[in-house]
Amino acid sequence: MLPGPRRRRRIEVRPRVHDLLRIEPGRITFGDRLPEWASRALQAAPWVVARRASLVTGRIPVGIRGASRSERFAATVSALNISETLSPEALARRRPPRRHAVFDALEALVPDLDRTGLSWGPVGAAGFELATGSPVLTGSSDLDLMLRVQDGRQLAELHGLAAAINRRRARIDVVIETPLGAVALNELLGGADQLLLRTASGARMVLRNALQAC
Repeated sequence: MLPGPRRRRRIEVRPRVHDLLRIEPGRITFGDRLPEWASRALQAAPWVVARRASLVTGRIPVGIRGASRSERFAATVSALNISETLSPEALARRRPPRRHAVFDALEALVPDLDRTGLSWGPVGAAGFELATGSPVLTGSSDLDLMLRVQDGRQLAELHGLAAAINRRRARIDVVIETPLGAVALNELLGGADQLLLRTASGARMVLRNALQAC
């Protein structure tokens, strides 16, 4: 008796915040009604970004970006429709599709980012362009970066990076992803006892000591 066809193993997709997700062509189905500009954007580049929100069974919270800052749309997509996932770390060494001041700033900052010993990668417009090749960076774009810490003791590694960023003639925004949530680098290195922490359930204030002890 001949063996029957093998059942295709289903791979569970669990993207993290900032991951860029390629939606399988012909299977773009969202649980939300898309504005016309969002449909056009997905036809041009079928990529979305995993956003910070509470998970719904079988669906991933994502953001769709259009041609301008005002064109941002929060949606959810079926995990079964994701054909590729790219993390910010996977984009850290990717060759830029074109010359741009943001990519020049990124290249100059790579040694300082590596020196922290933390995993890092470009996010925002820079990450999207590196992943898709779509020219979304403009003359007013910032360089958005993400660094990941596993415990609060690693936060001490960020002082040198902040000094390196301050020496650059570029607009650079850095978000630090911790086990408790995300905090902006400039706020983390400030003197406030309480910090604004972004979590899947919303933003909240947290004591600096609690973040350092996580």
